[in-house]
Amino acid sequence: MKSSKIIILSACVFALFSLLFFNKDALACEAAPLIGFEEIEPEIYVDATLSQIDRETLLAFVKSAKARVNNAFGEMISFPRYIVTNDTKYTALGFNSTGMARSTLLRECVFIGPKGINVDVIAHETSHAELFHRATFYTKNFKIKPWLLEGSGTYIDYREPLLLSNISLDSLTVEHIKSLSDFSSSDVQAYQASRVAFKEVDPKKLYEGIERLNQGESFDEVFGK
Repeated sequence: MKSSKIIILSACVFALFSLLFFNKDALACEAAPLIGFEEIEPEIYVDATLSQIDRETLLAFVKSAKARVNNAFGEMISFPRYIVTNDTKYTALGFNSTGMARSTLLRECVFIGPKGINVDVIAHETSHAELFHRATFYTKNFKIKPWLLEGSGTYIDYREPLLLSNISLDSLTVEHIKSLSDFSSSDVQAYQASRVAFKEVDPKKLYEGIERLNQGESFDEVFGK
């Protein structure tokens, strides 16, 4: 009896540590006030690497980024937590050097690193956070294809490589990217192909499409192959 209890306890401890290890970014989001981040406005956290001028600029960027999302797709209903740093040491806790959006059990989080403190990256990641908020767990993890997620992000991301006028890809490349279930965040061509593919989506019906996925329709029925 004792040995079985020890085995069960050990399994629970292992599962807990595994959960924490593979969800370090989610843990970092919830623990932001405890790991050196200060809340400068509701749900906007920065560390000491941002000067007062940096902080004021950041607040303007976040406001503009949210406006881009609202104007492109409709009014946001999420209120993501932004965690921003100029220090690369936080990569082990979920940051990359640019930006990323993640969900926890309680909220959506937007991590912004040293290369991402600009309105384009913040708008891009904010659009992800809004889609995550609107999607059910199943839709988010098993139904939304990466080209749609990144296509909508790049739609409001005006960095030079992502502008349609600067993208030259053949249809086979675009169709290949649309067929992928995942691609690397360093694959610029995949982001460009996603931007091209998103031309076929009415941005004002994006949220409606996510809700249709939530209600059981297939991705191909809603957004096409």
